[in-house]
Order: sequence, then C-alpha cells, then structure tokens
Amino acid sequence: MLTMAVGHSDEIEPLVAIGAAIEQCRASLGERRPRAALLISAFDSFEPAVVTAVRDAFPGVLVVGSTSAAEVSSVEGFLEDSVSLAVFSSDIVEFTAGFGRGFRTDAEAACRAAAAEALAGATQPPKLAVVFVDAYSSDPQRTSDVMTRALPDGVVVVGGGSARGELGIQTPTYQFCDDRVTDDGVAVLLFSGPLAVSVAVGTGWRTLGARGTVTAARGGMLDTIDGHPASDFLRPYLDVTGPPAFGNPLAVVEVGTDRSYLRAIIGSDPATGIVRIHGGVPVGSTVQLTTAGTDEILAGTRDAIDRARADFPAGARPEAALMFSCMIRKYLLGTRTRIEAEMAREAYGSGVPLAGLYCAGEIGPVVDGGTSRFLNETFVTVLLGT
Repeated sequence: MLTMAVGHSDEIEPLVAIGAAIEQCRASLGERRPRAALLISAFDSFEPAVVTAVRDAFPGVLVVGSTSAAEVSSVEGFLEDSVSLAVFSSDIVEFTAGFGRGFRTDAEAACRAAAAEALAGATQPPKLAVVFVDAYSSDPQRTSDVMTRALPDGVVVVGGGSARGELGIQTPTYQFCDDRVTDDGVAVLLFSGPLAVSVAVGTGWRTLGARGTVTAARGGMLDTIDGHPASDFLRPYLDVTGPPAFGNPLAVVEVGTDRSYLRAIIGSDPATGIVRIHGGVPVGSTVQLTTAGTDEILAGTRDAIDRARADFPAGARPEAALMFSCMIRKYLLGTRTRIEAEMAREAYGSGVPLAGLYCAGEIGPVVDGGTSRFLNETFVTVLLGT
C-alpha cells in the first residue's frame, strides 16, 4: 500500500503555514511512518527554515521540492502564495533522493550527480523519478535528456521547472533536497519497487498556419526555419513575440514521431531574426504555430486526466495523484485556473489525495511509455498506487 498525506496552507508567515500543513499530514498519516515528502512553496513564502520544520517534524524523512508559481492540493485546491506538503508512507515502495548543484557551469554533471545519489540508496528496481530543476540556467530539454539517460531504462521521469509567481521575473528560483538548497540545480525523488504508475499530458492547443522545418537551432534559440530567419516564419501571424505570444506556442514534431509538444515563444532579435523559446528543438523538427481558447485549454486538462485513469495498470488501485501544470496556463486561464485542480479532484475521487504545482515548464512523456520531454504550456498528471 502507498499512502500520501497532504497538507496545505496560505498563512502569511511561512513557518505558521508549514506548521499547519504538517499537522494536516499528521492527522492523515495516523500511525503510519513517513518516508519521503514533496514540499512546494511559493517563492515569497520560501525560506530554508520551512524545509527544516518538515525534517524536524518527521525525523528521517527525505524532503524534496522547489518554489512554484502556484500550489495545488486535494486539501485546498488551487492557491497562490501558499505552502503545500505531500508526505509518503509505504512498507513496500522505497524512496530515495538525490541532489545536484552547478547548472550554470555544468548542467550534465549536476543531473548525473542527482541521479547517482538517488540510485545509490535504492535496493529495488526504480519506477518513477519526480524531478525539480532550474529551468533557466541551462537548456531544460538537454537536462531532461541527461536525467533520463542517467536512470535505468523504463523509469518514468516527471516534474517541472522551479518557478516564482511573476512571469516577467525568471530567477532566482529554488530547488532543495533535505538540508541542501540552491538556485541552479536539480532535486530528484525516486520511487522504487512494486509501484503502479500512469502518466498523461494534455495541452488543448490546436495548430494553425503553415508548417516549417527547423534548419538551424541551438539551445533555446531558433536560428532558421526553412533556411530563413526564424522570425520570418512568425511574421505573417504575430506582430510581436514575448508575453503577448504566450497564447500561440509552437507545436514541435521531432523526426520519426507523430506526436507534438509545445515551445513557448519568449522573444526575438529583430537584427538577426533569431527567436527565443523555452527549451531546445532538434534540427529537422517540424514546427507550427498554435492557438487555444480557455475552454480548449481546459479540455486538454480533461483529456490528460481521463487518459491517466484509463491507462492505470489493471489490478492496481490508485492511491495518490500528482499534477504539474504550466505557469503560462495559469496566466492564460486567469480566474479559471482553479478548474484544473477541481477536475482532477472530481475525476480521481475523494479517496485519492492530490498534490501539485504550477511550474516554469513541465517534464513528462509525450507518448505513453516514451522518453520524457521538457514541455511548455502543458498539463501533466500522474496516478500512483500499488
């Protein structure tokens, strides 16, 4: 059996908020021994003492987490400027954690260090890695690729980029693991043993206009599309790039696949025609602009939730749910953002606790059973059980 106890509070004082969340978790846990915790904090509510409070309350527990643009739980639904805590207990599922620093100097080394530390403590086959990463110090897609390669085949990698509440301010954000905190690293919580998992992603965006082939790109920059400056490809559809273009991300289809993922358009350089996006795109990929209304965005949420339920392994019982949604979805949905959490809570039922956050980019497999990608403007949901 897997137990996830959830606490959530938007008290103004961070230590008061985490104290309330801890007490809620204690009430749900009963006599069960906590083994690991996912701690999510609004940037303005975060201080290292919040992590210390969880470790003091549950001696020996592993604490992994990050700052966020908003927080979600089955206790309070969608909240901003809050602290949420999900505490795990199981006699059969094993929990280990890893941490890596130094993304600005060597992102690959940081990912490998985090994966190696988590794997070193595992005695059963790993099944799921929940990853929180600094999404701005390095190409986040490369980070996702390295983390996937550093873990054994078959491990499902999910998670997101640590965030803060403002779209216009990207850094700093924080990632943490036990008593270690950094603003340019990666933290991973690894689930090993007889864990049943299903993951689904949804967007709601639909394509429009011409398709183009990426002919030159590096990191988070598109240099040319169809051999011409990338901004020429956008010009017939968009007058500007940056926040006004967040509603029109690029759909990317890599060579050899037929499923797309999204890249948010961050800005462009009029002098060179380079378009900046959040995450890399392989040369040879097909790109196409997209559009969506709020009803369509929420339909993408519903689709992911329904597929996660349908794909959950037969014979197992869902016992917990996680969600990772994008801060741009929050920006576009506005007051309707709360509906994403409400959909998940209603679909999964009162017996399945939920925890999650709004990220600066999400991590999940585009294709069921496939390799995870760093995603933009996407809803990722995970069902866990035994």
